[in-house]
Amino acid sequence: MKGFEIPLRRSELISPFGVGSISTNNEGLNIMTGALDRWYNGKQLDISEYIFHESRLEKILGVKEFRLPPDFRSSVGKINTGAQKNMDIKIPMSLFPTWFYCNRCKQMEKLHLADMDKKICKNCKRGYIVQVPFVVVCKHGHIDDFPWVEWVHESIDSSCTGPLKLISTGGATLTSMRVECTSCGEKRRLQGVTSNKGNKDESPLSSGVEKGKKYLCTGRKHWYGTNDTAHEACNEIPYVLLKNSNNVYYPNVISAIYLPGDYSEDMKKAVEYLKKEHVLHELKMLKSFIEERSDLAQFLKQKYKADLSEIDLNIIEKALLYVEEEENEVESEIEYEDIQLNLKFQEYCSLLENIDSEHLKITTEYDAIRDNHILKKYGIKKIHLVPKLRDTRVLYSFQRVLSEQRISKDTIKSGRELMFKEPYNPDNNWLPGYNIYGEGIFIEFDKEGLERWETENADLRKHFQLMISRYEQGVHNGIIPEKEISPRFVMLHTLAHLMISEMIFECGYSTSALRERLYISKNTGKEMNGLLIYTASGDSEGTMGGLVRLGQCGNLIPILNKALDKSQWCSSDPVCVDIGISSGQGIHSLNIAACHNCTYLPETSCEEFNMFLDRSLLIGTPEKKEIGFFANI
Repeated sequence: MKGFEIPLRRSELISPFGVGSISTNNEGLNIMTGALDRWYNGKQLDISEYIFHESRLEKILGVKEFRLPPDFRSSVGKINTGAQKNMDIKIPMSLFPTWFYCNRCKQMEKLHLADMDKKICKNCKRGYIVQVPFVVVCKHGHIDDFPWVEWVHESIDSSCTGPLKLISTGGATLTSMRVECTSCGEKRRLQGVTSNKGNKDESPLSSGVEKGKKYLCTGRKHWYGTNDTAHEACNEIPYVLLKNSNNVYYPNVISAIYLPGDYSEDMKKAVEYLKKEHVLHELKMLKSFIEERSDLAQFLKQKYKADLSEIDLNIIEKALLYVEEEENEVESEIEYEDIQLNLKFQEYCSLLENIDSEHLKITTEYDAIRDNHILKKYGIKKIHLVPKLRDTRVLYSFQRVLSEQRISKDTIKSGRELMFKEPYNPDNNWLPGYNIYGEGIFIEFDKEGLERWETENADLRKHFQLMISRYEQGVHNGIIPEKEISPRFVMLHTLAHLMISEMIFECGYSTSALRERLYISKNTGKEMNGLLIYTASGDSEGTMGGLVRLGQCGNLIPILNKALDKSQWCSSDPVCVDIGISSGQGIHSLNIAACHNCTYLPETSCEEFNMFLDRSLLIGTPEKKEIGFFANI
């Protein structure tokens, strides 16, 4: 049905419209992205076209490969010659919510996608049917329609099947809405149904359907479809949310920047070539009848002589061993507790070096050890330009109600069980992801300067305690994950936001096309004090070079100065600073001097969903300038 198509980019099917999410088409119809099992169901299917690899993430997530979301290629009007592959692939979608009401007579009805050819109300024949605004979710990822019949009859086991009406008496709040049964005459308002009283053992829905009984989650996995496997036993407390609320769907995405490895240029070239999708695919077939690695190396050197002719046979053999060992590393070796830190530390070490490989190129623009430059007063130790990089992003799970971004064996396992109908089918040993080929600027700050600022400033510690106390309360309440938070983390995070806001006027990219990657840690042996600003456009196969150009010293200093100038004043000041200090602002009140008018970026650009921001740590407050890291500039 052409009218119900939802054109999405490949990157959007990873985040924010991955499996189990609700998206809206151009006619306002809400549809949910289906399970991964049926993502590749077209004509002349050739899966190898979509397969790609990222060894570090494959090891962490326990899968053999990643796959690009399929693109749609219509076969209409084309002669089938057999050479055209992967035609008419469509991502499975299901209608959700399934309850509708008429905008004229207000009568409700439950529909399926097949019933949506006509949008005229079946009752009055004049009005248009509209989807209801609520959904019911639980912390285990389940989602279902609001129990309208049970709610209006105040009974979990109501036998009344009379038509319902959803009536609004005017006004923008739920107090003006009520549901009525036209058969038995029961009426009930929706006031307070979406509120959360902070009681973990009940919600307005769980305790409000029928007195003396608890209404529990139905265990519905609506993205599976309509069969029996879309339900499972669940005793979790359900919550009512507006269908377009942020906490209806939190995609869990892990990303990693490509690292070439520490070996010779020939070895590097051989390994990179053997990791190409088509070569890896052929290797798996060749190993079934060529047992000796030396014979396999000889075969590859002969077949791909245009690319491997200048590389010694022994190096190709070693490269084969390296790729095999990378594939055979067992899951038990992974330290899941610090997996994000370990991933970033590997990248951080590479970003400090000069590298020139197929997917990563790094050159030094400024080094404080050898260059006597004005940048020293900014506390900057190194600036490295990254004209070429590859960032891989993979969807491994999703959550509802609360976001817990910490990756573990349990979250990986539960994510597979959520996104696949048959999670342990050998054919489903993959996850969806995509690659970004971009450019970036890496800035490392002086460790000693940051430590002096943090330890020698009593006013700073007192000011920072405002954020820490709110953060600790959020951890205690289970609404945010525990992580390493320090003044330097918040300061550099805020600086990255302000620099991105300034760079968009010079580099040719939009705000949503740039992204931060924070390399900040005080862990012994894994200290990091840097940030990377890079292109984040998911469909980019290259870059314009405009961002790297801004990393040159002559261009970066004016951007830094403008960012620091911007940090001194917000159009909402003094309210922005005063509210941040008195009660906090933003998600979970974890920002101080930071709001939409001065510091926030699109969520695709920020690692922390616009949390842990404070302009005060850059240049101080009007009363206490000295708490700012750049206060003396």
